[in-house]
Amino acid sequence: MPKPKFNPMRSNLCDLGVAACVVNKGRILLIKESKGPHSSKWGVPKGFVESGELPAQAALRELFEECGLSGDIIGIIALRERVKRGQTGVFMAYLVNPKSLDVKLNLEEISDFGWFSLEELDSVEWLSHTMHSISVASINHYSSMEMIDYSEEKNEPYLVHYVQKKVEIPELSI
Repeated sequence: MPKPKFNPMRSNLCDLGVAACVVNKGRILLIKESKGPHSSKWGVPKGFVESGELPAQAALRELFEECGLSGDIIGIIALRERVKRGQTGVFMAYLVNPKSLDVKLNLEEISDFGWFSLEELDSVEWLSHTMHSISVASINHYSSMEMIDYSEEKNEPYLVHYVQKKVEIPELSI
């Protein structure tokens, strides 16, 4: 019997973005964009994943680049998927436990920051509906996906995310 040919996993190039959600005492850290199409609009620290970088690493990098904060990933709090002009887009938002709250803005990208309560979120001029939804979920501490880091054992960046909450799956009659 002939040996099967090696078939690498197919890839679909996609727009992969991330966000870092930091909540302290019922308030979420929001930043105001200083330039580009979202100038003067509010959202959470965000950006794109670079080649060879895990999305979780990118979220922490963006948080540091934009706000000067370091932290640890708690888990995924939200996931947005879309297709725009034929291009698949995935946006992953991570809940982050910061090591400090001493924000140092990158003024080339960000013009302002603030800590907003749930009640204040409706008065914010958002850069997208997604940012609003992510912020509400973060403040409410909706269950985030847990994360296990197998990078050391696998000798490469390797994270597994999973949901701990049990959900009822309806049974169908066949």
